[in-house]
Amino acid sequence: MHSVRAERSAGWSGLAFLVVLVLSIFVPGGAAPDLSAAPATIGTYFTAHHQGLLISAWLGLPSVAFFLWFAVGVRAHLAHAPGAADGLPLYALSGAIVTAAAALMSAVVLCVLVQTSIPPDDLPAWWGLYNLLGYGIAIGSLIFVFAAAHSMKRHGSASALMALFGYVAALGGVISTFSIFFPSGPMSFSGWVTLLLGLGLFAIWVIAASFWLIRNAGGKTAVS
Repeated sequence: MHSVRAERSAGWSGLAFLVVLVLSIFVPGGAAPDLSAAPATIGTYFTAHHQGLLISAWLGLPSVAFFLWFAVGVRAHLAHAPGAADGLPLYALSGAIVTAAAALMSAVVLCVLVQTSIPPDDLPAWWGLYNLLGYGIAIGSLIFVFAAAHSMKRHGSASALMALFGYVAALGGVISTFSIFFPSGPMSFSGWVTLLLGLGLFAIWVIAASFWLIRNAGGKTAVS
């Protein structure tokens, strides 16, 4: 990607991704049940929020499309930074692809939960699978952020503060994966600690990286 317009559009795509992501989180309404919730509780939640959850699952498609274009833009800009070539931009893009794949699988599982009549005894297993896919999203995104931040630091393609915050966001992503040990409470998959350290820090970094792309698109190698 050598086009200024293309890299700027990738920055705007990152912001669009966050808008769609926030919508997909808040559209269903109500607090999601814990991983340890009883089958009746899980079933009641999906019955009460059927339409919102279906819209949330559909929003997973444009969010993945926006995120991947943003990630391609980050990779392209990092790859054209001065200095010896290394594998960090490609490693970052690989993490983004893992994130996108896990997010698409998550949307499919959510559709199954919403649109099919799953026996009550099987609901906890399906709900558990949906939650576990969140770990795939977390792992892929922390790889993406860490590799991008490390490349920024190594080649000076972004400010030291932005690279440092990338490390912090990646560490927050690592801590968020500890939710696998907590089926309920603030450290659970949907707990406030996990959302703050995982999703919150990641979202702030994406905003910063998006504006970085918009303002510095193409660098010296770009052509319009």
